[in-house]
Amino acid sequence: MAEDFSSPVDIEGDEQGLSGLGLLAVAMGVALFVLAMLNAHALAAWADGLEPGARSARIGAVTHGLADATAARGLDSPRAALHDEWNQVKAARFAGQQDANQR
Repeated sequence: MAEDFSSPVDIEGDEQGLSGLGLLAVAMGVALFVLAMLNAHALAAWADGLEPGARSARIGAVTHGLADATAARGLDSPRAALHDEWNQVKAARFAGQQDANQR
C-alpha cells in the first residue's frame, strides 16, 4: 500500500490480522455473549414455554441457572428496575376507578 501513495509520512504496510470473516465471527461471538448475559431472564421465560420433555427440562435448567447467575451478579438490575416501574404503571388507577378484575 505504501507504494500506491506519495506521502511525506512513512506509511507502514498492511499488518496481517484477522480476515473479514474472522472479524465478523469475533463480533458475533461478543454480541451473543452480551445478549445472553443481559437477556437471561427472557431465555428462561422462553424455556418455560417449551413443550414438556427431557430436552426442554435440560434447556430450562440451563437457562434458569444462567438467569440466577446473572441476577446474583446484578446484571439484571436495569431490567428489574424497568419491570418494577412498568408494574407500577399497570397498577395505577384513576380516582374512583375499580380494579378491572373486581368487576
